[in-house]
Amino acid sequence: MKNIILLVSIMTVLSCKSQNFEAKEVNNLELNNLIGNISYFKSYALTDNLINIVITKNEVGSAKNEESGEVSNNLYLSKCEFGELPICKLYLLENFININIVKVYEDKKNIKIDITSGNFNQRKSYTILISLN
Repeated sequence: MKNIILLVSIMTVLSCKSQNFEAKEVNNLELNNLIGNISYFKSYALTDNLINIVITKNEVGSAKNEESGEVSNNLYLSKCEFGELPICKLYLLENFININIVKVYEDKKNIKIDITSGNFNQRKSYTILISLN
C-alpha cells in the first residue's frame, strides 16, 4: 500500500508543469524610448481621481547648461476618475531641470501639483493646475 501511494505521488509530481511565460518584443520606438527613460513614477489617490506622475529623462545636453551634459526632464501627468470605466486625461510638461514633486492635492475646482525645478542656486517653485471637470 505504501508503494502504491508513493508511486501515485511521484506520478502526480512528474506530470505537473510550471507555466512558461515568453516575453514579446515591442517594436514601437516612441514607446520604447518613453519607458526606457523613466526616472520617476508615483500614483496619488485623491477624493475622486487617481493622479499618476511619470518623469522621463531627455537626451544628454538637453538642459542647455554649457558646463555639463546635464539632461532635462519631461513630466507626464495622468488624471483618471475612479469608477468601472474611468475617463483618463494625459498632460505633458517639458524641459524641467532637476524636477521635484513637492505635493499633490485638490480643492473644489482643481487638482494642484506643487513642484520645484532648476539648478541648485536658481530653483523655482511652480503649481500645476488640472481642472476637475
